[in-house]
Amino acid sequence: MKLLRLELKNFKPFRNLELPEGEGELPGGLILIRGPNSTGKSSIFEGILWALWGPDAVRLTNDDIISFTSTWCKAVLVFEVAGTRYKIDRSYSSAKGMAVVLYTRMEDAWKRIANKSKSVSKELVQILNLELKQALDTLMVRQGEVAEIADASATDLRNLIVRVYNIGLLDKMSDHLKNLELDLETQNKILQDDYIRPKHIEEQIDDTRERIEDYERSLESNEAEAGAIQGHLKEMPDPEGLEAIHVLTQAVERMEGEHSSSVRHRDSDLADAGLSSADAEVVRARLKILKKETKRYESNREKLETETTEVDRELGAIAATKTDLSEKIVTLEGVSVDGDSGVTECPTCAKPLSAEERKNLLVEYRQTLKQDEEKAMTLKGRRVEVSNEVRGFEEHLSDISKAYDAVCRIKEKQKDVDAAEKRLEKQRAKLLDAIKKAGVTDIESLLKKHGAKSVLDLQRRLDVLSTKLGEIVGQCDSFRKFIDREQDTVKELEAKSVKMSELGAEIDSLKSLNEHAKYVRLKLVSGFVADYVVQKRLLGIIKGATNEYVRAFTNDQYAGIDLVPTAARGRSGAGLALKIHDQRDNAIKKTTQLSFGDRTAVSLGLRLGISRTMSSIRPLRDSPSLAPRIRCVMLDEPLGGLDTNRRASVVSNLVNDQSFEQILLITHTDIQGWDSVPAIEVSKSGSSATAKLLM
Repeated sequence: MKLLRLELKNFKPFRNLELPEGEGELPGGLILIRGPNSTGKSSIFEGILWALWGPDAVRLTNDDIISFTSTWCKAVLVFEVAGTRYKIDRSYSSAKGMAVVLYTRMEDAWKRIANKSKSVSKELVQILNLELKQALDTLMVRQGEVAEIADASATDLRNLIVRVYNIGLLDKMSDHLKNLELDLETQNKILQDDYIRPKHIEEQIDDTRERIEDYERSLESNEAEAGAIQGHLKEMPDPEGLEAIHVLTQAVERMEGEHSSSVRHRDSDLADAGLSSADAEVVRARLKILKKETKRYESNREKLETETTEVDRELGAIAATKTDLSEKIVTLEGVSVDGDSGVTECPTCAKPLSAEERKNLLVEYRQTLKQDEEKAMTLKGRRVEVSNEVRGFEEHLSDISKAYDAVCRIKEKQKDVDAAEKRLEKQRAKLLDAIKKAGVTDIESLLKKHGAKSVLDLQRRLDVLSTKLGEIVGQCDSFRKFIDREQDTVKELEAKSVKMSELGAEIDSLKSLNEHAKYVRLKLVSGFVADYVVQKRLLGIIKGATNEYVRAFTNDQYAGIDLVPTAARGRSGAGLALKIHDQRDNAIKKTTQLSFGDRTAVSLGLRLGISRTMSSIRPLRDSPSLAPRIRCVMLDEPLGGLDTNRRASVVSNLVNDQSFEQILLITHTDIQGWDSVPAIEVSKSGSSATAKLLM
């Protein structure tokens, strides 16, 4: 794999980065990435890894990589694998989440081949022939990793090789076998929990068959009872016919009541009209008589009312005279006599009156009042008599009016009687027809035949029998279902008995397989990785690739790199001890006997040798035939422990190294004399960083 272009937007310190600027591409071979500390050199590597695999490759969350002044970020990486160009476009925003698209270059145009995180990751595995974890160990040498290799224990060094070459599967085979043993034991326990002795199942079958016999006897008894009830029901009237008789009987009774009510209302009007018959001629004659009587009584009432008016007028005149004379008497009695002459004035005309005249006048007035009072008494008596006669006429007229109204209603009331009678006769005919259909001549015969008190009572008996029959039929159905269910249970138990026999054989087989798995784990697998995979295949290849780098990085002082397997001790597993031949001292040394700078140079050589072999090595004979396609390595600050001469040796060797298509080397240490090596200069101003490719 060769990296061609990188674009970062709002990614950590980079607001808008293009490497290289314009339309160019990153060169092959060694590319230095240099600049002061904390300028963003490692962020370039993180941008490459995040573009390819997302947050899992950089050990950061998506929100951690967004510039603090923004809410989104983006990375675009163009790379080439085996002559084919690819472009991956990955972006993230806190609002919309992750978006990623993978393209391939076809006929001068980019064609999309995947646009989801899972599908892009799957395509990358196919393109690179490596999964994420091994790809990261091959592509990336992280900051401090070289120093960790230099100080690694034998176990840690062996684990590094197992992890990078992805042979942990073999190393974990013992654990898998142990898990298999546990699974077998668990399965055996589960089977033991499910296992039932066939003899016990046979006892269950016998019990079930006894229940079937009980159900069959109950079914036979209920079927006999149901037959008897059905015979009884056949002799009884049809439920619908009986219901029709009941309804019609109620209708007849209701209409008889309506007819009687119509007759009562008609007869009441006949009585009010003074008639004994509703015959039309009789009614018309009665109306004529009532009209004549009405005229006669009204004429007499008018005469009496006139007389009453005349009496009231006379009584009014008497009352006025009484008032006038009473006032005059009071006046005459209250007037004093003038002197001795005894002369006074008349209260009417004011002429002089003598005492004798005054006395005579008073007598006259009192006599008149007495006569008027007697006349008034006579008039009042007559008025009472006239009023009584008027009231008598009013009562006669009221009676005549009622009689007249009653006569007028008789015709309609007779129609109501006739209509009610017709409806009654119609319902009686229907009832008679329904009774005949029931096979009897009348209701009494029907009730007597079945010993019922009423049609409703007969209906209730019919309902009781029908309900009981339904219950018995339902019980019969339930017994049949019980029988079917128990017969199914017998079949299931018989099948279960066979299954338990097979289960017993399977339990014995699992016990045998568990013993065999223990034998394979304890006797065959424990030393396979150390004895065959690591010692016989990998170590020779790694040593050959590593020696070349170590000689170059140490100016031929160290050679003969060897990885010696070590046995497990205490809690530590089997490992690999790194030993180096010092040409100057002509001695075999451990890494602990070397200076820090020498350990760094040797460890860097070992790490590059491991990455170098990844493109061609097959740890196992059955390993995949397709070699990984990552012939590229990114080195993050590996030169910190080297002096000037050693740094120059490392860079010189990497410039001429043909094992990798591309080497990206981050360093903040000045390297003299290599201005011709392509470099990416990284600088920072405030919170933003910039980078530029120098050729």
